[in-house]
Amino acid sequence: MKRILTGDRPTGKLHIGHLIGTLDNRVKLQDEYDTFIIIADFQYMTDRREYQKIEDNILEIVKDYLAVGLDPKRVTFFVQSKVIALSQLYQMFSNLVSVARVKRNPTVKDELRSAGIEESNMSVAMLTYPVSQAADILGFKANLVPVGEDQLPHLEQTREVARSFNKEFKEIFPVPEPLLSIAPRVLGLDGNAKMSKSLGNTIMLSDSPDDIRKKLKRAVTDSGKEIKFDMANKPAISNLMTIFSFMSGKNYKKIENEFKYASYSEFKDALAEEIIKKLNVMQERRASATEAEVKKILGHGTEKANEITLKTLEEAKEAMHISYPKIFK
Repeated sequence: MKRILTGDRPTGKLHIGHLIGTLDNRVKLQDEYDTFIIIADFQYMTDRREYQKIEDNILEIVKDYLAVGLDPKRVTFFVQSKVIALSQLYQMFSNLVSVARVKRNPTVKDELRSAGIEESNMSVAMLTYPVSQAADILGFKANLVPVGEDQLPHLEQTREVARSFNKEFKEIFPVPEPLLSIAPRVLGLDGNAKMSKSLGNTIMLSDSPDDIRKKLKRAVTDSGKEIKFDMANKPAISNLMTIFSFMSGKNYKKIENEFKYASYSEFKDALAEEIIKKLNVMQERRASATEAEVKKILGHGTEKANEITLKTLEEAKEAMHISYPKIFK
């Protein structure tokens, strides 16, 4: 069975942008692939200093994973910093990537802008974020990576690392392929950027019905009043239609016909109810997940992740001739 590696930084609870962009794909694929979900706490540290929040955030994210339908019997959840082989692979892969190459990664620049960090103040960890991600993916020899559109440059870096290692040392790493969802990037409710917790333009998976309705009422729309999918000329209403399509299962043409004579306000009210209906089932699952259950899931998953990646690490060291068998038997 082929393997998937994907995940999130533990920045807090997840939102509908995560659901549409990657989580839905993960749920659909968990029966087809050997799926590993990384909670990337080291990568959280690249642009944040609230380390005291990480542990609670990890618990909240796993509850959201269970809420959307990811099954711990079929999916392995683990914490990045507790899988010791990944840091060594990161160090080894760093020798295969030039500074000029990592500086060209557009996603790093986007992350700097989002975090309000000047490039001159960027940490080495932030600069080499894509190499760390390569270690995570290749450590599990993942074949497929479900990603949002903004993560494609990171994955291309991983693919380059795999090809470079295979060519220079020994062919041991598969070159992973991306899997984009039907809506690779969901705009925020303000219409100006991707949906992001830090920008306050999200609907959280755990939001109450009243909060969802209030947020949708404030959601930005375009000039005019026609409810029509046209990302070039009507990006805000098209974004809301993307969300509606996902939540309801209706295509854009059917939505346009259904709301042909409706106002933006009426459409947003209807969208709020579709979201509430979709999230209700997930929130019931979330409420039933206990902290003890989450801890057990993470403990088992992290142990399994260590077993797999240590084997990969030893294989990579042997290929690079740094196992030193004459010294260490």
